[in-house]
Formats: sequence, structure tokens, C-alpha cells
Amino acid sequence: MGNNSLSAPGALGQSLATSRASSPHAPPPYAPFLSHMPPPADSWIEVETTPSEYKLHIRLPGFKRDGITLSTKRRRILHIVADSWPDHDPSPRSSNANPSESSSSQRGGHFERRISFGYDADLVGVRAEFDGEMLKIVVPRRQGMNGATVPFL
Repeated sequence: MGNNSLSAPGALGQSLATSRASSPHAPPPYAPFLSHMPPPADSWIEVETTPSEYKLHIRLPGFKRDGITLSTKRRRILHIVADSWPDHDPSPRSSNANPSESSSSQRGGHFERRISFGYDADLVGVRAEFDGEMLKIVVPRRQGMNGATVPFL
């Protein structure tokens, strides 16, 4: 009987720890890395269509190049994700001369869009560049046999 009473508290403590870890109120282990902040109010997307390409201009103030990801899905969808985390470095060298940059980098943010294209979009040939505020994406359009673009289906 003494043996059972010694092992029971350990087993009980172990099951309580397990139930606490899987509790719906416990934050998931990845929570500190994800930002649930909305995108900055002054971010926007502009799409221009030409006979040879689609041009996307996306304003992403407060984001950095290493926080932007482009991916394609099913050869028709371009997935754009940008994340910015608050700057917690209190050193004077981290202060910016531009107050709008400073405020957006302090609050962080998340920008995410999925853009569907027609079958004429060549998502394998996507090119992008980011200048610190504007993300410019070029999606070439496939040309048909007679030089015309492939029609939307």
C-alpha cells in the first residue's frame, strides 16, 4: 500500500501537468513569433495589366525585406505575406529620424493577400523587388502561338 501511495502523487502530478499544457487557455508555443496586428492603414495594392505582364505595386510601410514572403499555389495563386515585429531595442541608434517608420516598427503588423490569376499568368517567372516601402511584383503573361496572350478561362 505504501508503494501505491508513493507513485500515485507522481502520476497525478504528471497528468495535471499534461492537462495544463493542453489546456485551451494556455498560449501555443509559437505565439510570441506571430503578430496578429492588422496591416498598417496606409498599405495598399495597385494592379496594372499590360499585354505582356501583370504589375503589382504594394505599399508596405514599416516592413523589412527579410519579413516578406512570396509563394505560388496551383500555378494560379500568388500568396504574399509580410510580417513586422515591434522593435524592442531601447538603444539610441535604433531611433529613426522618420517618425512614421518608428511608430510602425514599434507596433508590428501582418499583411497577407492571395491573388488569383488567369491561366495566362506565368507564376514561375515572377520577379519582385522591395525598396523599403514599395513591393513591386511582375508576373509575366504567357503568349499564344500567334503572339496573343492566352485568354482567361
